[in-house]
Amino acid sequence: MDVPKELSAYLQIVEEGGVRHIACRKCGKRFFSIKDAARHLAAVHDVKFASQFYEKV
Repeated sequence: MDVPKELSAYLQIVEEGGVRHIACRKCGKRFFSIKDAARHLAAVHDVKFASQFYEKV
């Protein structure tokens, strides 16, 4: 699981209890998928371009 370069300023990988999560750098909320994390960035933190990582093209 890797964070796309475009989102690395907003997301990071953290490990807790042997489980890797994607964490928001702004608020600390954790996710299991890039899709969910990107949706959070777009909805909560108004990072518009993050929508390209969860919308179907």
